[in-house]
Amino acid sequence: MKERECIAMILADGCGAGLGALTNCSGKSTVVYGGSHRIIDFALSNCSHSGIDVIGVLTQCLNGGLGAYVGDGGRWNLSGQGGGAFMLPSRKNEINYRCPVDAVYRNIGFIEEFSPEYVCILSGDHIYKMDYAKMLGVHKKNNADATIAVVPVPFCELGQYGSVDIDEDEKILNVQPPYARFPSLGTARGKFAPMGVHIFNWNTLRRYLIADDRGSLKDFVSDVVPAMLFAGERLYAHRFEGYWRDVETLESLWKSNMDLLDDPPAFVLDEKGHEVFPAHLGQISCFAGGTGTVDRSILSGLHVILGRVEHSVLSDSVVVEKGAEVVDSILMPNVYVGENTKIYKTVVGPNVKIMNDVEIGAENGASHFLSDRICANGVSLIGPGVYVPENTRVQKNSCIENGLFADNFDFHTVCLDRRYETCVPPVLLTTA
Repeated sequence: MKERECIAMILADGCGAGLGALTNCSGKSTVVYGGSHRIIDFALSNCSHSGIDVIGVLTQCLNGGLGAYVGDGGRWNLSGQGGGAFMLPSRKNEINYRCPVDAVYRNIGFIEEFSPEYVCILSGDHIYKMDYAKMLGVHKKNNADATIAVVPVPFCELGQYGSVDIDEDEKILNVQPPYARFPSLGTARGKFAPMGVHIFNWNTLRRYLIADDRGSLKDFVSDVVPAMLFAGERLYAHRFEGYWRDVETLESLWKSNMDLLDDPPAFVLDEKGHEVFPAHLGQISCFAGGTGTVDRSILSGLHVILGRVEHSVLSDSVVVEKGAEVVDSILMPNVYVGENTKIYKTVVGPNVKIMNDVEIGAENGASHFLSDRICANGVSLIGPGVYVPENTRVQKNSCIENGLFADNFDFHTVCLDRRYETCVPPVLLTTA
């Protein structure tokens, strides 16, 4: 294999328990975001823009959906000349990776094939854009053994993400894991949380991985970094000031999608020179009848809109029938919304069929779907493959994950049928 100065290892198997049924069959990294992307696109796109063309994708067993989606990395301009994305599942007939550190340890052989001087360890389930090459430059300038990317957060969120204390030279003084009993109050430099981006000198990290014969090291920030601090290694922080979200809850997934609809948007997916790949699905083709309206929304792919869509994010193959309303919501691929149905502040998973005269996100309605484990602050969830029968009324903060499952409807047949129902010729709607 051709040698590389720096390669990346993406931890792509965050369980995503806070996203409920959206992650029942795969990790957070494959959840749809912004209509046309998956969350793992951000780490892969950042690598592509940063000149890192060898990426190991660490996942439990062989996640067929993730493997098929990532392929060899060609969608992110990573393949060719010995580079690419390489799926690194835990081996068949072997125990699963026990933790992030174990996943990297068991792939030392893969890393050694490229003889890197540096290894970038990345979480595959965060939303942000970063130039890792710039961070690597800071790492070299500081002659660091490890550099941890940090982001300023309110004190009330430090317990959720953990904290990193730094001095005036950006040198790391102390780290605390998420949900520490006594969270750090921060330093004069501010309150910072680790953001799942780490650069290590490979020889240094390799030494710690091999020396850990009892498996006491499990997490890079919670275990490896403190061990390195105790041993007197040079550890520095790299402060990040841009947009960053860890979508570990349904509300955070909903909010980060809604951020795309701000004016101006808090986060731009197709920013020239730093686009999030794969590229958008081209123009947005939408059969819209005289009753169909779309306002302040992102639509990706093909749609039939005969009702009202407002301040929402729609993935490919969505049908919204006459009299229906979709407001402040996320509709993932292949969703059918029946006539006179109202959907408010709801995340709708893929392959869902919602029949006529349904209301989801209502002030009052069926209470047996309420879920304080998954849903909060008015956000509701309809899980993948669920069928919602006519005249159902569901309160906000509800979660429908099980029950009747939808029979697959043929979106393209629906499109052809609706061509003859429109009051005006089909129009092409595009959004910014």
